[in-house]
Amino acid sequence: MPTTEAFHGVRVFQAGQTTRPIAVGEYSTIGAVVVAPAAEEDKFPLNVATTIFSNDTAMRTALGAGGNVDAVLDAIDDQGVVAEVQVVRVEEGAGADDAAKLEATIANIVGSGANNSGVHAFKEASKPAKLLICPGYTSQRISDAKNPVAAELDGIATRLRAMKILDTPDASKEVAEAYREDFTDDKRAYLFHPSAKVLVATSVVTQPGSGRAAGLFVKRDKEVGGPFESPSSQAMGGILGPSRPISYYTGEPDSEAQYLNSKQITTLRGGFILWGNRTCALDPKDAFVNVVRTNDMIDEAVINAFYWALDRNISVPLGTSILQSLDAFGDELVAKGAVLGFRPWFEKELNANEGMSSGILRFDFDRLAASPLEDLQFGVHDNLTYYATVANGILVALDRQSGAA
Repeated sequence: MPTTEAFHGVRVFQAGQTTRPIAVGEYSTIGAVVVAPAAEEDKFPLNVATTIFSNDTAMRTALGAGGNVDAVLDAIDDQGVVAEVQVVRVEEGAGADDAAKLEATIANIVGSGANNSGVHAFKEASKPAKLLICPGYTSQRISDAKNPVAAELDGIATRLRAMKILDTPDASKEVAEAYREDFTDDKRAYLFHPSAKVLVATSVVTQPGSGRAAGLFVKRDKEVGGPFESPSSQAMGGILGPSRPISYYTGEPDSEAQYLNSKQITTLRGGFILWGNRTCALDPKDAFVNVVRTNDMIDEAVINAFYWALDRNISVPLGTSILQSLDAFGDELVAKGAVLGFRPWFEKELNANEGMSSGILRFDFDRLAASPLEDLQFGVHDNLTYYATVANGILVALDRQSGAA
């Protein structure tokens, strides 16, 4: 009995399954909250994620000057890269004095998940921003508590699989450490201290460093082809130096730069070099920012890659195709140096008959992103036997003299 309807002719049916490539998402998009009082409303509406490229002069003109615009776009420019930036413009707050205005502006930035205003606008963007910044509004501890903008970004960063690049208070390493204590276990927080001195027209001013740090993330991503390496050890462009001196001595563990790094706070070495690899995670496997970002990239790519397999009949060809697609993806990651190893497998014990009959099919894989080389050590040993070459040389010289006589 044929399993198809009656037909007189030649037809072609799709048979079996083939492997599919797994594509990774874009991992260098910057999400920036800006206070831009001179912006053109039609091009930059309030509380909407507007995507621009940092070299788009027309859109930058429309965004205008003032607020923290320079601390975002000029800061990125100074790193010698072009970045895709999701700009969320918020209204500057009103108040009787500067402190009241600041708190009102921060409240506007925090916004609300009910109408996706403020930082919540990133949730409605066409694609997830991966580097979140808000220069000038993340370094304050309001009422001796965690910065409200940083706190509101917690859930958003988790949802987007993004990193928060946050400025700390400038005054001293002690206040920076107090700020750090608000992030007891946060693998998505990358803290920077202190601010930087920059030249604006003819004046030297202090500017938050998070925009420039974000630019260095983008720069390193483009150099290596993904988020596989830390942004550390790059010169921060466009600055005259840190807002206050940060000591560092080669080979010496006792310095302020080492102290800040030990508290998972990134700083500047020698006045210009971004210096720090660490997040604020408690779990050692999430300690390094490039490891977190690489794992995010892999997990998100796998999640998005297999919609083609959904709603197909569970079968040997389908399962084999999924596993082979994962295997090919892992081989490519290893070849690029993105990970040290990647291995997918199918475990029969996790795929019971009842589960498969309910439409459930499970595969497992492991992956290991490489940690950055943070502590390069050399052991130095004295070897007195090298003096034997001196003694041998003397004896040879004496023999030559004896032969000549």
